[in-house]
Amino acid sequence: MSTKRVVALVVGCVLIIPALGMLIGGGALAIAYATQRDDGGYFDVTVDRLESPTVAVTGEDVKFSTEPGSPDWVIDAIDLDIRLRATSLDPDRAIFIGIARQADLDAYLDGVAHDRVIRDDGEFPGYRRSPGADEIGPPVDQRFWVESATGTGQQELVWEATGGRWAAVVMNADGSPDVAATITIGARSDIVLPLALVLIGLGLALTAAAVVLIVVGATGARREPPAGGATPDVAPPVDRTAPPEPGSPLPPPAMSSVGPGGPADRVHGPT
Repeated sequence: MSTKRVVALVVGCVLIIPALGMLIGGGALAIAYATQRDDGGYFDVTVDRLESPTVAVTGEDVKFSTEPGSPDWVIDAIDLDIRLRATSLDPDRAIFIGIARQADLDAYLDGVAHDRVIRDDGEFPGYRRSPGADEIGPPVDQRFWVESATGTGQQELVWEATGGRWAAVVMNADGSPDVAATITIGARSDIVLPLALVLIGLGLALTAAAVVLIVVGATGARREPPAGGATPDVAPPVDRTAPPEPGSPLPPPAMSSVGPGGPADRVHGPT
């Protein structure tokens, strides 16, 4: 096998793995975009029971950032909207949901008992408790919330994500302990469908290129015939049974397969 064929085969085998990954990922994203969104275009995750004996349940240290040196328009291009819906398990109790910068929420809950939502051994939700006091000022009196909603029944807020470290909180509207609610977290981005189409297009192109390289490397290119379809010149065989043409040189004698001492050279004596 020639070096070029070996290189083509190796490159094709290496290229087909990420190509198929792009193709499958783009297809899955397109199917999810078409089937898993609600009427508002959100992908939702629902937590049926979010409960804590403390004054607050938080989802903390949510980071929206790019690599150092990346332009700010990268986050803006994602155009990510976050939607929180909360309903108190006690229909007569007003509930509060809010989003704030991580530093502001840390200062508000400093020294106060609260639970942080985590994924514990694959289970969701799990909780990590910060000890402290059982009383806090009502969250509706604070002014650092970038988005918030409060009241009885289902409460909803929508926040357009921007760069920074953020946190969300669920509390009773009066700041009392024993928080219990149903939470639905939704996300929507206008980049999902274009991203799916780009992945599918790149996946198809790279998969086709990888298949061609593998075929060329495994079988090699066919030899092309001479230009014009001509066949190579081959001397016709000599017919030794036909009489020679007048004036033409005699053909060379046929070589006998019998060497010296063979039957043609033997002299038979009298019997």
